[in-house]
Amino acid sequence: MNSCEKNCSCERCKPCNVPVSGVMKAIDKCNIQPVPRPSIVENFVFNIQEGFVEADFFTLTLPSITLTGNQKVRLDISSQVGALTTSGPTSYIEDIYLTLNRNALPLNVETRLFSSMVKVNPVFDQNFTTLITLLHVDHPGPGVYTYSVDVRNESQNIEDPFIISTIITATIYNA
Repeated sequence: MNSCEKNCSCERCKPCNVPVSGVMKAIDKCNIQPVPRPSIVENFVFNIQEGFVEADFFTLTLPSITLTGNQKVRLDISSQVGALTTSGPTSYIEDIYLTLNRNALPLNVETRLFSSMVKVNPVFDQNFTTLITLLHVDHPGPGVYTYSVDVRNESQNIEDPFIISTIITATIYNA
């Protein structure tokens, strides 16, 4: 227990001018402010998903996001990609990319999944599916931004490439 009348521990408490008591007395009112928690989520922005697309290339775009001075955007992206392997070759090469863009320009943020010479049963056609993910935190400064992801399936020795689903989740954080 502190000897200050208010039982505070702030730096503003000084010994009072009563020499006999030696009691601490606050000269001015203590004004202790609670410390705010750092980097909390400002608000959830978007979670969009696109279903089945029968193609080897697809772009999914979020609606525009407005950021103020000290905000970051966390982007979580996942895509499930697949293809039908042919009955001729005994193996295929899986080569899948996710590329993140801001305002239609690549951010130099890309993830690639590559598997070479994956064996297949040569008698039957088979489907393969793969999940690929990307996580990126962007801090571009204040402004209005549109984020998109390009999904590319450049696998070889396959037929009928397809994209089962693609999801982008964007969350704004205070920096």
